[in-house]
Amino acid sequence: MALPTENIFLRSPYFVNKTDANLNYIRIDLRIWNGLLEADEPLDPTIRLRSTALNGYAYVDIAEFARDYVEVAFSGIQDSSAVFISYELVSVLSDGTEVTEPKIVLIGLDGYSTFPEGPNFQFLNEVALSSSKINVYSNENSTIPVFANNLTGWELQTSNGSSDPPYTVVRSVSVTPLESQPSSSIGTDDVVVYADTSYQGNFADRVVFSFNDRPDEIVDIGYIDCNRYGLTRVYFVNRYGCLQELHLSGRFDVGIKANSSKFTRNLLENGTYSETRHQKSILNKNGNIFMSLNTGWLSEEENDSFIQLIMSEQVWIDIQVSRLGLGWLPKQSPIYTIPVNITSDSLNIKNRLNDKLINYSFEFEAASDWINTVR
Repeated sequence: MALPTENIFLRSPYFVNKTDANLNYIRIDLRIWNGLLEADEPLDPTIRLRSTALNGYAYVDIAEFARDYVEVAFSGIQDSSAVFISYELVSVLSDGTEVTEPKIVLIGLDGYSTFPEGPNFQFLNEVALSSSKINVYSNENSTIPVFANNLTGWELQTSNGSSDPPYTVVRSVSVTPLESQPSSSIGTDDVVVYADTSYQGNFADRVVFSFNDRPDEIVDIGYIDCNRYGLTRVYFVNRYGCLQELHLSGRFDVGIKANSSKFTRNLLENGTYSETRHQKSILNKNGNIFMSLNTGWLSEEENDSFIQLIMSEQVWIDIQVSRLGLGWLPKQSPIYTIPVNITSDSLNIKNRLNDKLINYSFEFEAASDWINTVR
């Protein structure tokens, strides 16, 4: 099987089209799957699509169908959360002739393009971040997502200040890019690599990624000073369909809100009733944890990440049990990774010119009920 030709972002349309003056309609045999590229491809089409031509032009958006097969999961370890997509386009002409084009193989990710980027947007970089700089809490590790298609390796480098050379390599990692591997060994778990920013107590000041036939990409790392609020890690699926990690050092607050249904019941029995029974009764009472988080002081370069955070549909927060002060979580572990939904629905984007110092506040709610109702 041919290797995937490109990555596509499934929260935005991806059009397969055909133009021919004699075109009657197109038929697309679409296959979508997880697992190994060759061994797990469905024998039969997952779905068969048809589009009638208008003035010799027909098209179909395949992204909305493929996205149904993406399941983003996170339990403290990042994975690709990708799907493989293959399709064969058959053009049926007005005389009944069928023309079948070669199979196309794609990688689908739970990302999106923006309106100005137009249809069938292609991301030109390999590091799946919008900024070339990240901020990490002091003496903590972070991860950087990078597409593995052309990745040959990376180096963790620490700064030597004004010395020559300016950087020292503390770790060098070599990998075989997907495009150089046999297709029989490639799986959806291999699509994205998450590179650590530290190694054996050495915390990199930058990470240099190397690729086949394209320039290096560099991510600079700034370190946040320790403070009384400590570190709160937030993970979210960014616009490239990868899990991105944010280190936030501002105030973190937790609360609970109850919700229920109410009804008035009839207490009368044989002409009398008990004065200690509830006439106004509560039904299906439950609750939800809500959280507010201040980011701490930031650089303007991180604005894109927070725009993507507020637009993300999957978010997780590392909760430190010692900071809760209530029996929400068992005390078996100091930190729990909790799925949350971001309830903040607006973001006043700040910049140095207008605001001098930049910080944001976000509101979240736990993505589960307080009382277990899973049946």
